[in-house]
Amino acid sequence: MVDIFVLLLTLASFNLNILSPNVSFLPKDLYNVQLMVVPMWGLYSNMTAQLVSQVSSHIIIAYHNKSTKAATRAQVDEWGLSQSVRDEPERLCKHQFKLEYEASGKRVAVRRVFNWILSFLLLALAGLVVVGCVLPSFNIELFGLVGLLVESGNRFEEAATDYSVFGLTKMIMGQARVLGRAGDYIGLGTLASLLVVTVFIVPLAQVASLFASWFLPMSRKTRERNELFNEVLSAWQYMEVYVMSIVITAWQISGVSEFMINAYCGKLQRTFTSLAFYGVLEAEDAQCFQVGATVEAASWLLVAASVLLFFVSKFVVSAARQKKQDDNTPISKRLHTDRWTSTRSADETVRDEDEEGSSSNGSGSSARKIRVSPVPPRFTDFFSFATVSRQLIQTPPQAVFHNGVDVETAVLSNGMKDFVNANTWD
Repeated sequence: MVDIFVLLLTLASFNLNILSPNVSFLPKDLYNVQLMVVPMWGLYSNMTAQLVSQVSSHIIIAYHNKSTKAATRAQVDEWGLSQSVRDEPERLCKHQFKLEYEASGKRVAVRRVFNWILSFLLLALAGLVVVGCVLPSFNIELFGLVGLLVESGNRFEEAATDYSVFGLTKMIMGQARVLGRAGDYIGLGTLASLLVVTVFIVPLAQVASLFASWFLPMSRKTRERNELFNEVLSAWQYMEVYVMSIVITAWQISGVSEFMINAYCGKLQRTFTSLAFYGVLEAEDAQCFQVGATVEAASWLLVAASVLLFFVSKFVVSAARQKKQDDNTPISKRLHTDRWTSTRSADETVRDEDEEGSSSNGSGSSARKIRVSPVPPRFTDFFSFATVSRQLIQTPPQAVFHNGVDVETAVLSNGMKDFVNANTWD
């Protein structure tokens, strides 16, 4: 997508209009020269390929998730660990995260102050996106003989133009109106829509999705749909791509513009040098044509917004994933699998106590070993500073099931402390 955005900036860089100066000794509208870059089918094919790649990735990931869910349900049924726990809406900010990989009443909750901090960050993030798209994000200035002609037709004001996200969109649609062809309306309209959607609308929608995921009560199905929605939005969020394109354009556009016209002005070089020596022309104007681009402050606001969005998304998404693990994964199956293997890797396996003696006697038979799954870092590991430990209820040292339901889950979710007594344990 950098290629697409760089070309959008190129459209603005070479979009110039040279008008005849409004002086008494020259006829009105003596000349009017308009220069613009017109995208052709090569660019539109590249854009279409990018869109097809994105959409096909979403389709493949959707089928992958569908297959993994089916396999997970089959494995749970095979283990006989299916549970019938009520799916009640819950706020993620109020969730009590399971800290240990064992039956325990120890939980961690997010500190209340971090809920206020997250609210402020989401509000600041939305403000940065809006301000970064409204204010100018880059500036285009024309130098050389062409720049002087543009200034003469513009009451000798500097041939410089500031562009914001919306200003660039307006310029692109204005070029489509000048060309007046249906194909240009469709092609340039698609490019302008892609810019506004990916740099402005999608980040704001992602902010709304993160806010809803953290503060609003959601059932499991609703939360899964919101997580999928947020994942799709993150794939279409291009604020940092837009800023990267501006930096690349500011770095390369000067050399490209010089190569376009100055190569054909070699015979005028002595004249330009003399005019610059005697102070008639500025040094940067002693040439035929050059375009300069500079990065404005709004671009850095978008950079700050993209960095802030990354950390806020990391905070909320990792919390949602751990909550999903708390709700769906039985404690007895968190740390290891139920499959006995004959692997030789001693550092990745644990010997069965019943087989330890026979193996040490050198019977020659491979000892049964249980494979330990690596434990990936979770929300409570990454953001331990934002949580506080709480002891809710004393529970037995091992996970116990009563009528097919995890007793610990039932006690903590329903608040039935008196449920745990000597008469209810199997």
